[in-house]
Amino acid sequence: MPSEAENRLTSPRARNGRLSPEARNGPAPSEAEKGPPPKAKNGPGLPKATNGPGPLKATNGPVPPEAKNGPGPSEAENGPGHAAAADRRPATGADAGPRELLRPEVRFRPWRVLRSAPAPVWLITILFTLLLGSWSVLVPQYHAPDEPHHVDAVMRLAEGKGWPPVGHATASPETVGSIVEAPYGTRDNPRELAVGPFTEADATDRADRPEWRELPRPGQPAGDVQQMMQHPPLYYLAGAALVKLPPGAPQDLRFDLVIGLLRLMSVLMVAPLPLIAWAAAERITESRAAGRVAALLPLAIPMLTHIGSSVNNDALLVLAGALTTLALCYVLRGDTSARTGCWVGAFIGIAMLSKSLGIVFVPLAVVAYLLAWRRARGALAREGASAGEAGALPAPERTRADGAPFLLAEAAAGPAVSPAAARFPWRPLLTGTVAALAFGAWWFVVNLVRYHTFQPTTPGFVLGTELSGWGEFADVLVNGTILRWWGEFGWFEANLPELAARIGTVVVAVLAAVGIAAARPRARRVDLVLMLWPTAGLFGLMTLQSGLHFHDTSHASGISGRYLFAGLVALAVGVGAGAASAGRLSRFTPLVMLAGAVAMQAMAICVLFPRWWEGPGGDARDGLDALLAWSPWPPVAVEVVLGLCALTLLAVAVWAVVFAIRPVPRDPGERDAGKPGAMPLADLIAGNVGGPAGPYDWFGTGAHPLQPDAGTPQSDQTLTIPRRPGAHRHRKA
Repeated sequence: MPSEAENRLTSPRARNGRLSPEARNGPAPSEAEKGPPPKAKNGPGLPKATNGPGPLKATNGPVPPEAKNGPGPSEAENGPGHAAAADRRPATGADAGPRELLRPEVRFRPWRVLRSAPAPVWLITILFTLLLGSWSVLVPQYHAPDEPHHVDAVMRLAEGKGWPPVGHATASPETVGSIVEAPYGTRDNPRELAVGPFTEADATDRADRPEWRELPRPGQPAGDVQQMMQHPPLYYLAGAALVKLPPGAPQDLRFDLVIGLLRLMSVLMVAPLPLIAWAAAERITESRAAGRVAALLPLAIPMLTHIGSSVNNDALLVLAGALTTLALCYVLRGDTSARTGCWVGAFIGIAMLSKSLGIVFVPLAVVAYLLAWRRARGALAREGASAGEAGALPAPERTRADGAPFLLAEAAAGPAVSPAAARFPWRPLLTGTVAALAFGAWWFVVNLVRYHTFQPTTPGFVLGTELSGWGEFADVLVNGTILRWWGEFGWFEANLPELAARIGTVVVAVLAAVGIAAARPRARRVDLVLMLWPTAGLFGLMTLQSGLHFHDTSHASGISGRYLFAGLVALAVGVGAGAASAGRLSRFTPLVMLAGAVAMQAMAICVLFPRWWEGPGGDARDGLDALLAWSPWPPVAVEVVLGLCALTLLAVAVWAVVFAIRPVPRDPGERDAGKPGAMPLADLIAGNVGGPAGPYDWFGTGAHPLQPDAGTPQSDQTLTIPRRPGAHRHRKA
């Protein structure tokens, strides 16, 4: 009769959602149907126990490297169709070999990311969402970069006016009228930007605020040229679909509700960033501390919460860039399946249909697939060399369906690697290219045909700030990007203290550099270097566009740190890696990052709240009353969000403290780091599995390989012998 452990390993569906071979091919025959078991000498290379403490040997086929060095790998990391290591009891004896510490998630499945996120990461994500919601009412309407034009572009589509060619559209009369009603200017000069404060007495009662169709006024000036026509329309299509949902919308909606709904749409787009950053850092680093620090980084950037809570197409670009980064992290870990290629192409297409800056992810995707292909070839070469040194016969040719992914876990398993894994990844690249064109890259093909350029410029638009020369341009480019990455709010109305922005920049740069320098093995270091590309590529593209504009006009335009936010998740991976490389002190890094995030947000609020709401000589209660009076939402709803934000911050702080003071930092309900699921995959591939003197842990987060029990009989040891690529069995010797 099969043991309980074998029953779990052969269950039709493991808890991680993978189908076992039996679930795909039908149940295995019973003992009566199979008849007596075949002898080992005639079987397909079943393990044969020796009389001494030496390694197990297979009677047929090559001896895998694992057979020489100890027990074989768990089924969790050997590709699809295997039970998760989490479904087993803690292994003992030879069953507790270091290979059983491999993690099961090797393919990119978005729903698995959601299911596998621990409770603290969800808390951080909820905190970030509530923080964004708070910022959506903290910032007065239209006091965000280009917000009136973004709202106008959405309403143009909602009203069925289409997307005219560049330079053929102006802001609608309704948008011009909404500027007068919004807290944009003063009562005496409502169309000129005012920096506040906006008082409760100046706010119009919600019941008396005009609907969108009532906004045009006789004698009002004509609208400016609509610059958003140069951008792809995906964000604005999503906004148009949203504002058309309420009854009577969009014309019968109050203007402040239009702005409020669109701001909440941006909030929902940016809200998953901590979750995605955690998943990407976990995939690359296999470190709990790195994942938590990466998840906390978005909270530390006030400019991100400002842009992410306003009406701006950067919100969708940030989300698409984050998802692209996460999918490519799985590719770098070895997932070159056609399905993942389709995900990568779809995310890149969405990014490009949000903003032209999304093109920076195209070279990153190509390099990621080439690296995965190169690593597959290297793994197969090492497998052949190991087999040759052991004097074994070459492994028979194994076949694999085209499109099945090469997994680094299979490279670690030696004979489980198929020669087909070394083929050039033309299938995922082709699938991704088609998906990218279908989801958004086609827009720029149309631009090339219609305008003979990748992205046309808007005629008649404001040139920007005139500068004296290239030296001043370089100063604006570098210092302006740094300051506007951390926080230069509104229409350059207020900013974080420059010292805080510079200190934050140094901390991020140092952590990313330390993470790269400390990374082992070399493949992980290369992956972390690639994580810098989105930020560097976005900065380079911004520099090229603004430099060409300055060369032609002597004016600087299009320089802002917010254009780099699409690469934030990739940068968070590097920051998390640097924080986690602090060894035993890494368990304190989430707490330190949270403290830094609270400090940066507090500085931003202390700068903005008095300027926009409190005013000189006022107090916090008067400022809060003014904010609630101008908000499109009922005061009780805003107060509930603010209260929940404070409570969630307290919960995250408690978790960070508990994570720091535990001898082995782990989350509530998580197994000890010495149990299966804690060993970084790349360390096992490199052979760094620790020893009696202590465990090898690349990030110092407490991974403890289990040592075989010397008292366990040799006959009770198990060895994984591959039957076919991607399918294995564990049997008693």
